[in-house]
Amino acid sequence: MNLKDKNIIITGGAGFIGSKLAKELIQKGVKITIFDNFITGNMNNLKEIQGDINLIKGDIKNYDAVRKSLEGQDIVVHEAFPYAKVSQSIEHQYIEDSYIGTFNILKASLYENIEKVIYGSSVAVYGQQQYLPLDENHPITPNYPYGVSKYACEKLCASFSKSYNLNTVSLRYFNVYGPFYTNLSHSAVLTFMKCVLNNEPPIIYGDGNQTRDYTYIDDIVTGTVLAIVKKTKPGDVFNLGSGQSVRIIDLAQKIIDVSGKNLKPKYATEKEYRHFDKTLPWGITKKIGDKYIDTRNFVADISKTSKLLGYAPKVSLDEGLGITLKWVNKMYFDDKGLEYANDPCI
Repeated sequence: MNLKDKNIIITGGAGFIGSKLAKELIQKGVKITIFDNFITGNMNNLKEIQGDINLIKGDIKNYDAVRKSLEGQDIVVHEAFPYAKVSQSIEHQYIEDSYIGTFNILKASLYENIEKVIYGSSVAVYGQQQYLPLDENHPITPNYPYGVSKYACEKLCASFSKSYNLNTVSLRYFNVYGPFYTNLSHSAVLTFMKCVLNNEPPIIYGDGNQTRDYTYIDDIVTGTVLAIVKKTKPGDVFNLGSGQSVRIIDLAQKIIDVSGKNLKPKYATEKEYRHFDKTLPWGITKKIGDKYIDTRNFVADISKTSKLLGYAPKVSLDEGLGITLKWVNKMYFDDKGLEYANDPCI
């Protein structure tokens, strides 16, 4: 597919992934529309391209607004979901934003004759691993309602493909990080950086042996563009990750090393765990005696994505951490330290 002069709308386009994707697509000659309710989206993310986009403030829960915004569009990239505000608390799972919003987008896409819908899903659909690396055929056993809602939307996309011949693709993003991340307290990478730059030790929840596949934003954007331009089977699903895992304790040490600070990671005390109603602490799946552990381990099998889309991540973890740390330092710190002094490190 030739992207030049295509009309592409990005829902959640003022967010972390959406805004970076918009910038990349504009460089390829795409006419971009951003649809965002700005709950977590930020106009600062769009400063560089403000004169090159059509900006619509709206909510995906409003079908009429969605339908109107899709008029004249060729492709929809659906990134809208306030992930940076998600918690384990039942009342904060935003199921309406996820499932109902996605249904509205798919329905409107059908009636507006959209060529392709790209849905931004998540590694969270996998839940507890049964083997590693995780391929697209791995059993789906999400731990939290967030993952359930993402998987439900994947199935919704697939059903529209099967029933109505709407071309959809779901992308399972693995632990995306990089500059312009929305919430510094929502990703281990950004949380650790905030601590380190404030001369505080990064705090480890669990035993630190849990692994994650941290994927730099540029690689995620590249993979998403490939999903747009490459011929795909309607309703298909692809992993987008780095294909490399890192233990959380090692991630913390890498960030300390990149910063040049003389610090050591610290394990959380009982009081430092973040608890939500009727759940284990944030990021914990099991308690053995007085010890909390996270038994989930994530690393993407990207062989399918590489074979069918030509995806090849290029940014190493060390390189990506260096770039991200510089951004966090520039955006949130000055000579007096953390600007948001009341925002706790953990």
